[in-house]
Amino acid sequence: MEQILIIEDDKNIRETLKDILELSGYNILTANNGKEGYHAILTNYPDLVLCDVNMPELDGFELLGAINQRLKEKIIPPFLFLTARVEKIDIRHGMSLGADDYILKPFNNNEVLKIIRLRLDARKKLLQMGEGNKLKENAESFNKLALPCADGLILVHFDKIIKCQADRAYCCFYLVDGSKILVSKPMSAFETILINKQFLKIHKSTIINPQFIDKYIRGKNGSLLLSDGSNVPVSQLNKEELLRVLNHVA
Repeated sequence: MEQILIIEDDKNIRETLKDILELSGYNILTANNGKEGYHAILTNYPDLVLCDVNMPELDGFELLGAINQRLKEKIIPPFLFLTARVEKIDIRHGMSLGADDYILKPFNNNEVLKIIRLRLDARKKLLQMGEGNKLKENAESFNKLALPCADGLILVHFDKIIKCQADRAYCCFYLVDGSKILVSKPMSAFETILINKQFLKIHKSTIINPQFIDKYIRGKNGSLLLSDGSNVPVSQLNKEELLRVLNHVA
């Protein structure tokens, strides 16, 4: 039986979620605040965590940051935030810490069950692929990028990536076969490794693989025509570096 930890300081919400999930066949643990939740995660290592953002002791963001530090390279259980916050900056902050999703209060019971089932299935697929943490550690050595998504962990060869574009708190990878992969992490999570693989950041929201540049179109800042037919703008901040690379290639 899959185990879910609910970390929520509001007793009514906590008990309502507990009843809903137990009726759906899950084994439920509860914690009243972030500090209790921290110890419950380390003690029980649940299959999924439902966590409020605004709590005493440790808030949800501080809790997830502390768990990241403690577990480091281990696979952290899917972490879903419960919150009334809807500001983009809050969503981006949570996603940058590794949150898998947000559930907004007041929530719809069926929607909560659907999201939980989706995340649990994705975790199961990831674990079935082998030791997921080792897979992530070794992915780069195979010249592939490990992308966490709804279907688990996907390994994509760097040479198959045309571009990566930010999509609010998420990002999207566009591949040479015409497919795209939406990743529930910000583009910044992959920026360093892509730059180290000679990708170019041409805009705050776009990183491209230079081997797929078809044409540079001049203008105030310019834009790039890529081999997939897309036209992506170049920022003034990144224009000089792009031109240097293009001139070197030429």
